[in-house]
Amino acid sequence: MKFTDCCLSSEGAEVILATSSDEIYPAENIIDGRSETFWTTTGMFPQEFIISFHKCVTISKLTIQCYLGKL
Repeated sequence: MKFTDCCLSSEGAEVILATSSDEIYPAENIIDGRSETFWTTTGMFPQEFIISFHKCVTISKLTIQCYLGKL
């Protein structure tokens, strides 16, 4: 079975909302598929983003990485 990452901009996904924005590290970096780019936020909690898919998808795995975050 071939795995397709439907959450990539190259597959038609779009970030339609992000609660925080930075010119250098925009929310679109979430879905660019590159490990060297990222989205940065203001540090205020909570933060949220919404991704829109171009078709109906089944999500079998979700990975979120947080650095220097406070829980």
